[in-house]
Amino acid sequence: MKCYVQNLAMLSAVIAFGCQSNKTEIHPEEVKTPAVSAKGTSDAQTTAAKETQTIDGLVKETNHGKDGYTAKIETNDGKIFYATVSRANLKDAKQYRDFNANEIVKLTGEVWRLEGKDQLTVREIN
Repeated sequence: MKCYVQNLAMLSAVIAFGCQSNKTEIHPEEVKTPAVSAKGTSDAQTTAAKETQTIDGLVKETNHGKDGYTAKIETNDGKIFYATVSRANLKDAKQYRDFNANEIVKLTGEVWRLEGKDQLTVREIN
């Protein structure tokens, strides 16, 4: 048993030393930042600036996750938003409820883009 513990300790030391020797330093001047277009979208797939907006539209579908769900909302002008609804993101957790397909909803939250799709982090269900 003592030999097993010694071998395990030696193996751990070798792995730790190997991981230390493979580290590379990244210098700030070498880090490339994504280019931002005139519309505010970036090559990194998301935008940093989030704008508060209220949308109303028809629920097309919902996809439930661990902490809430994402609802695909089509507005009156035909825009599609993917609204993330969770108790943790709402200003008042008591507002939380599930949406049904073909239900008309009014939501307020931060709008942002991910992979070319409009996202809404819901803060209020109106």
